[in-house]
Amino acid sequence: MPDRPAPAVHRDLAWALKQQATRAGESAPSVRGADWRTAVVTAVGGDGTVAVDGIPAIRCLETYLAPKVGDWIVIEQSSSGNWITPGRPAAPSAPSGTWTAIPLLAGFTTPHSIFGPAQYRVITVAGTVRVELRGSVTCTSAVTAQVNFSSALPVIARPAYARTMTCRRQVSSDTKGVTAIEVTTGGVLQIHGLAAPNTTTWFAIDGCYYDI
Repeated sequence: MPDRPAPAVHRDLAWALKQQATRAGESAPSVRGADWRTAVVTAVGGDGTVAVDGIPAIRCLETYLAPKVGDWIVIEQSSSGNWITPGRPAAPSAPSGTWTAIPLLAGFTTPHSIFGPAQYRVITVAGTVRVELRGSVTCTSAVTAQVNFSSALPVIARPAYARTMTCRRQVSSDTKGVTAIEVTTGGVLQIHGLAAPNTTTWFAIDGCYYDI
C-alpha cells in the first residue's frame, strides 16, 4: 500500500507471514506434534489397516478386533505423520455391568462347596454385547433332563438366538464331568441332566459366556 508509511507495510507483511505459518503448522504433523481424534471407517484393508476420511492406511492395534465399515474409532497420528487406531471408543450406552446374582428357581441354590455364588454380568467386547457367567449351583434334587434353573434375565442379557455352552458338573468313576447349559431367547438359563448315573447334582459355570 504505497500511500501508507513504511512501518505499517512492514506490520502488514509480518502479520500475513505469521498467518501463513500458522496455517502451515496446523496441517503439518512435524510442527503440530502428535494428535488424536475420532472418525468413521470407510474401508477395511486385508493387511491390518483401515481407511477413514481420505486417510488410506491406518494401522490397527491388537486392541481393535474385527474392524468393519461404519465403525466409529479413535485414530492417532505421530509427529512423523504415521497413523494408528486402538479401536472403538465405548459408546455412551455400551454395557459394562457389575456381577449380579442369577435369579435361581426353587430347587436350585448357590454356591456349591468352595465355588463362588452363581452370577452374571453384561459387558461389551469388540463392539458386541456379551453375557459372562461365573460361580456354581447345587441342585436340591438330581436333574435327569433339560430343565430351567433361573427365571428370565433382563432384556439386555437375552440373546437373539438360543445359545449353548458346556460346563463342569460332579464327576466320579462312573459319571461324566461335563454337561450343557442353554439360554433361551427369553433369557432363561437351562441345565442338562441324564438318567443315572449321569444325573446332575451340582454344576459350575465359570468361564461360560454367550454373545447377544
